Amino acid sequence: MQIPKVEQIMFRDVLKVNRNEIAIKICEAMDKHRLGAVVVVDKDDYPIGIVTERDIIKAIISYKEKTPYITAGDIMSSPLVTLNPDDDIEFAFIQLSLNRIRRIPVVKDNKLVGIVSYRDISNALRKNLYKLQEKTENLEIQVITDPLTGLYNKRYVNEQMKILFNLSKRTNQPMAVIMIDIDFFKNVNDTYGHLCGDEVLKKIAIILKEKSREINIVGRYGGEEFIILGPISDYKSAYYSAERIRSVIENTLFSCEENKKQFNITISAGISIWNPKINNYKELIKQADDALYLAKRSGRNQVRMFNEL
Repeated sequence: MQIPKVEQIMFRDVLKVNRNEIAIKICEAMDKHRLGAVVVVDKDDYPIGIVTERDIIKAIISYKEKTPYITAGDIMSSPLVTLNPDDDIEFAFIQLSLNRIRRIPVVKDNKLVGIVSYRDISNALRKNLYKLQEKTENLEIQVITDPLTGLYNKRYVNEQMKILFNLSKRTNQPMAVIMIDIDFFKNVNDTYGHLCGDEVLKKIAIILKEKSREINIVGRYGGEEFIILGPISDYKSAYYSAERIRSVIENTLFSCEENKKQFNITISAGISIWNPKINNYKELIKQADDALYLAKRSGRNQVRMFNEL
């Protein structure tokens, strides 16, 4: 992300005075325009000093009753640190910090064109950091999610699978893998088109999310294949969860934007349950896959367990 330039945040309507302007006039001008500083310029409009509220207070302490009649040249801070409009705000912040100042005039072609304050730069840096964090979070989400359905992608599912598998081994708490495949999905693409097929995938993804527990990992594992991972109390709870999803999808009417015809979709699902004899997470996924193909071979639109093989 590009760092903002000074030109993007500088205040352009700078209050300028010459070095012979008396303090009382400077105070009146600062009060009228509600500004905390004025820039002292020479006859060529080049900044030669700055007078701030702090400089006025110091002058009152030093000059006492003579303060109203002293000039800008008497109390201005000089020599000046200046910035170029093309400098970035990080460089500007460094200059403020190193020189222990709160405002810096901005000069271009030897002319005063603006001024920036510590507050302006701090706010801009904070805003830029927020945007960077937001962009990073969005990129992180893109890395782990399937762009079409918004579900987790295969890579992320496998990473979480390793974690859950190892957790089951340590705690002896069973987990389930549910593999889901859309029945005759090719017919949907051939009959209604691939755009319609995408709409079906997105709608099924929504159903899977809505009908799964928040603790579960729901992902798209292939073209029309989905996967659900999660801890369970026993194999029956995994079966009932998959059967509930199957039933909801079977009784949902699908339709697409370009084709208003309604049609039905069914799914097949295979379930594997962790047990201490399983050596690694890939074996658990293979068992769920085998159970899925059993459901396919047995007529589709059903849920089968690996222990049935």
